[in-house]
Amino acid sequence: MYNMEEQRIDPSISYDIVELPSRGIHYPNKKKVIKVAYLTAADEDILANENFLKNNITVDEILKRKVIDKDINVDDLVEEDRRAILIFLRNTAFGGNYTVTLIDPKTEQPFKTVVNLEHIKMKDFNLVETPEGEYKYTLPKSNVDITFKFLNKSQENEIEKIKESWNGIGAPPIVTKQLEFMIKTVGGIRDMMQIRSFIIDKMPITDSQDFRKFVKENKPNIDLTQNITTPSGEVIQVEIGFGVEFFRPFYGLS
Repeated sequence: MYNMEEQRIDPSISYDIVELPSRGIHYPNKKKVIKVAYLTAADEDILANENFLKNNITVDEILKRKVIDKDINVDDLVEEDRRAILIFLRNTAFGGNYTVTLIDPKTEQPFKTVVNLEHIKMKDFNLVETPEGEYKYTLPKSNVDITFKFLNKSQENEIEKIKESWNGIGAPPIVTKQLEFMIKTVGGIRDMMQIRSFIIDKMPITDSQDFRKFVKENKPNIDLTQNITTPSGEVIQVEIGFGVEFFRPFYGLS
């Protein structure tokens, strides 16, 4: 159980509470909110640091500086929670208006438009957790009941390592590894060897695809899509991107 008394924060630090889109389902303490300090002038050194930019670690460094709760490791934060914190930091420092460059699909010409980050909301999350902290799903083709958990940060990192280290021979086992990480029981069986055998030898491809689609659509998250009207008059749907460029316009960085 999260204990507020365990948190000792420097009273001189200005901060606010950020609600986590994950609802805490990935963390042992089930943490649903997190304390985040506001960006200050000192953080400009991080945002403009060329070495951090070259090594693509600017965002990581900012999160380490600004997340002031001590009962959660910043490296363990899942992507949707990282994004919520970044949106909070940018909104409170620079306001909600964010200028992005897009391509008009009719003319194939770039154009700039402004999106309002303050309109971003968390997606509804209606899945009911079992006593074991899992979620139920019935594979539609094989009609087999399973329970599953969403991928956590360490599992996502391991899958990325498989992609990066693959030798190019055959196909990397990305899908099967995702399924092995997520599926916790098959027909009530919890033995991982039997689950792995089911995934590799018996699970129809349509069940695999339908399940992964279900997970993607029902995962706790924030809705980053916005409808934009292009100069040619066409309405397109775009997804807001993240990374160093999220803060770059304010520092004249290319």
